[in-house]
Amino acid sequence: MSRRRFKRFERPGEALLHVLNSVGARRVGSRVWLHRPRVEELGFQHLAVEMLVREYILAAERDYRGSVVYTAVYGGQEYSIVLSPGDVQADAVLAQPQAPYRAVASWREVEDLLPSPPLPAFVVDFSLKFVHTEEELSKLRLQIAVALSEIRKYLWDPHLILTNIDGSTAKWVSEVLGENKAVMTQSKPSEVLWSMDADRVIILRPDAPQPLTSSEVLAADAFLIGGVVDRIPRPGVSRILDNLVPWGTPRRIELRGSVAGVPERINRIVEILLKARYVYPGNLEKAIITSMTRKDLIARVYSEIVRRGRRPGGGVRVSWRLFEELNKWLPITKEDFLAAARRAKASVEG
Repeated sequence: MSRRRFKRFERPGEALLHVLNSVGARRVGSRVWLHRPRVEELGFQHLAVEMLVREYILAAERDYRGSVVYTAVYGGQEYSIVLSPGDVQADAVLAQPQAPYRAVASWREVEDLLPSPPLPAFVVDFSLKFVHTEEELSKLRLQIAVALSEIRKYLWDPHLILTNIDGSTAKWVSEVLGENKAVMTQSKPSEVLWSMDADRVIILRPDAPQPLTSSEVLAADAFLIGGVVDRIPRPGVSRILDNLVPWGTPRRIELRGSVAGVPERINRIVEILLKARYVYPGNLEKAIITSMTRKDLIARVYSEIVRRGRRPGGGVRVSWRLFEELNKWLPITKEDFLAAARRAKASVEG
């Protein structure tokens, strides 16, 4: 396996702040279009990803003025993003490389501070593409696009790797990704991960024998996710993943001893892993719950009702006490509980 290059920062936003510090720019504007709501939400992380993907420069241009939309503290100093209109003067701006401004740094300075190879890696394998219907393929493509959007909140494009993907499929996927630097390769996951020196690989599948642990999600070099959208259940298909990376460890993502209600969509799985790693360090339960849709929540409540409901005379009965118990750890409403009860054909008492 190859040797890893020393990395100073894992996240692009932090690397950009380091670059700003080194060039003495504490207020950054932009001469390129930026999605203001994303800037307000993600701040320097969004700026860094835009720089890296679109290969922008950081230019010394002091005529730009705007209002402060985001602030962060780095090295004891406050750094701000200013977007027009407004009267706050910027120290530097993001700009196209051919813009008539003096460049003080570029996207390459940011990239040089990031992990090489880009670990942790999120690998989606396309070797089972042929089993999908047209509807499933459409959903698969959308899930990949949303997964990349999730990755960009914390890392950036090369952390998403699509393996066993031919040229026509790569083009088909890129149609919804837009401008991107995700890795798309015809190589097998084992070949890619071996070249990246990824020793600790987690193979995620819902029927794995053991659950994923907090320590594993924090320590993993890579996560292998099957590119399968099961509108039509195909039992046992996910076990094929185990053969793709022989040294990988199969794990399932479960919530309090069950996979019921745990999101299965590729983008949601990626969201859970990222949150467990960067937002709630090691707290998989919180990462799962905050990634569940209402549909997922109702599926979990349905499972709890079926498992714990009383069955006198063949019927299922539950009390509102079960709702109160579940509501302590699941963000459900009474309407959600009643919807799950109707689905389970259960009566609610008390």
